[in-house]
Amino acid sequence: MSTNKLEKSNFPIYIVDAFTKSPFHGNPAAICLVPFDYDAGNDLKQKIAAEMNLSETAFLKIMNKTDSFQSGKCFSLSWFTPSSEVRLCGHATLATAAVLFKE
Repeated sequence: MSTNKLEKSNFPIYIVDAFTKSPFHGNPAAICLVPFDYDAGNDLKQKIAAEMNLSETAFLKIMNKTDSFQSGKCFSLSWFTPSSEVRLCGHATLATAAVLFKE
């Protein structure tokens, strides 16, 4: 078992199937909610995306230290495939919105 400085409990990771109401259908994406005070650089995001091994992993970060994911109004959103950062991903963005509304 490998343990790193980063523990999975530092921020939640969700797997969401976009464009469906049924599990294991639609278009899956991993969604990582990154707290304001946590610096998840591109190298770490890339490693997480590779570990998730889905077409895209979205990283949502709170931009205002006084906000929470429930009350936040300003976020940063980035997307990674298992091998690179991408400029935009529609289904991962939709899945991120679903996590925000549900959680």
